[in-house]
Amino acid sequence: MSDDSPAISMVAAIDFGTTYSGYAFSKKDDYETDKLKISYNQWKSPTMISLKTPTTVLLGPDKKLIAFGYDAESQYTALAEQESHKGYYYFRQFKMELYNEIRKSKLTKKTTIPDINGRRLPAMDIFAHAIGFLQQHLLDDLNSRGTGITYPQEIHWVLTVPAIWDDPAKQFMREAAKKAKIQSENLTIALEPEAASIYCKHLSLEKGEENENFDVFQKGSRYMVLDAGGGTVDITLHEIQEDGRIRELEQATGGPWGGTYVDQTFYSLLSEILGKNEFVRYRKEHPSDMMELYREFELKKRSMAGRDDSDESECSGARSITLKIPLTLKEFCREIHNKNIQDVASETPCCDGLLWRQDKLRIKHERFSRMFSVACDGIVDHIKRLLSQKSRGTNTILMVGGFSESLLLQDKIRRSFPDMRVVVPHEAGLAVLRGAVLYGHDPKTISVRVARCTYGVGTCEQFNASCHPKSRKKKINDSWYCSGVFSKHVQKGDVLEVDQAQADHPYVPLHEDQRSISFKIFTSTEDDPKFTNDESCRYLGCLEIDISKLKRESNKSVRVKFIFGGTEIKVVGKIEETNEETEVTFNFLEENPDSIDDEVCIN
Repeated sequence: MSDDSPAISMVAAIDFGTTYSGYAFSKKDDYETDKLKISYNQWKSPTMISLKTPTTVLLGPDKKLIAFGYDAESQYTALAEQESHKGYYYFRQFKMELYNEIRKSKLTKKTTIPDINGRRLPAMDIFAHAIGFLQQHLLDDLNSRGTGITYPQEIHWVLTVPAIWDDPAKQFMREAAKKAKIQSENLTIALEPEAASIYCKHLSLEKGEENENFDVFQKGSRYMVLDAGGGTVDITLHEIQEDGRIRELEQATGGPWGGTYVDQTFYSLLSEILGKNEFVRYRKEHPSDMMELYREFELKKRSMAGRDDSDESECSGARSITLKIPLTLKEFCREIHNKNIQDVASETPCCDGLLWRQDKLRIKHERFSRMFSVACDGIVDHIKRLLSQKSRGTNTILMVGGFSESLLLQDKIRRSFPDMRVVVPHEAGLAVLRGAVLYGHDPKTISVRVARCTYGVGTCEQFNASCHPKSRKKKINDSWYCSGVFSKHVQKGDVLEVDQAQADHPYVPLHEDQRSISFKIFTSTEDDPKFTNDESCRYLGCLEIDISKLKRESNKSVRVKFIFGGTEIKVVGKIEETNEETEVTFNFLEENPDSIDDEVCIN
């Protein structure tokens, strides 16, 4: 930031969720006197007021933003009812679409995601539209409140991401924020379970001893954080240190077991009844009715209760969940199958527990509960594996995130782990957002993290026939080298102190006329990989170090230090001849990794 830039006077956090998003903020002065004095926007839907709005984006035929959130839902529904929607792009739950894409291929700036009709646009543009809308909405809100905030540069922004997202995904979010006009130096990336943990720790200090559930945050206590959102689930282990800061005991793990898994189970049910291709056709032809069905199912899903031992009728499945079914769905079914939907459903294996009555579908409690099974069982099985391997004295599970508000998931966790204490803060779905604001004020609240994988640089070594395979022998400048050597900087499971550099390694360029050095960065699931194309290795991206100021005959050895303790990787390059630090640029969204040859060897 330049010297004449306005001082930071506020922290604002954007919790960018799969299903719902929102922002919160607090002024620095308020934070000093009351850390939990955090403000929010109230979003209005046709039926309710909430502190978050759906993560939905509506673009016009020109691909420019028309609306976000509840307004995007309403406007797209109106367009669909008038049959004027076909030239528009409507994206919902696109954060999960991105997650699915990067599980299949490398994330780049050109990665595309589909809208609800399967038309693809660059993911970067969609995320930038969403972040930009939330940023501008906050600025307008601050102006209407008369807060005295005049410039966006007076705000330090915090953007949340799942802890299981890798480094390219974090850089992707930073680039999307940059495209939305958020200055990079005014942006911090926060990990969602860490933010929630910070908030709950502060909440325990406010509540004091009046709430026995929150004694888990006393000094020396350890607990498992279960952050269950709409798309992904993050699970990690934390410890409160003597100075009150939070220490990560194990690297975050998780998977795609969020609330949208339940949605997919319901849509699979309808697909099985109508037929896969027929259901796809119905969704395209009747988008406004599908929108209403989305909303209806989401409300029922959130209000779904767990089992109650005092009420045998609930356990037996006698109670039903009632959904209003669009008339067009029943008419479509008759048109396709020449039968009413009740008869078609009765001929499928999925008909048990379903009762069709006019425009209503009644689903028995037990049958509806089974829709949660894939998500809940995935979470439970993963926790069991962690507890069998890495419990380390943990007897408490802290449930946060929107899906953690599900009474059925809470019930499943409590019954699966009867010896564990399960703590669920009030409004668990807002814990990440509130904690992200607190983290923005004091990032050093998290003191230690654990490396999720082994990191290294692809380099060359002088060829040694006794330990290097002949297939890697490469002649450069009349000398023989072994190419593709994994030069390890951090090992999986290493304890990483925040802002402390790990051991540095010296590298020299292979060619005299090089004006910069490009490094290929790799990760590995193994502790000690030998070569960058080992099965465990994955190309992460590249970084470039400027050596243009050095003379041709100079010693161009550069010592490279990686700083891994933060939420994002930092790198420091130092020229050995001058002892001066030099500029290092990252590109973890590089499109063609084969375009960069090994340009360095270990000195």
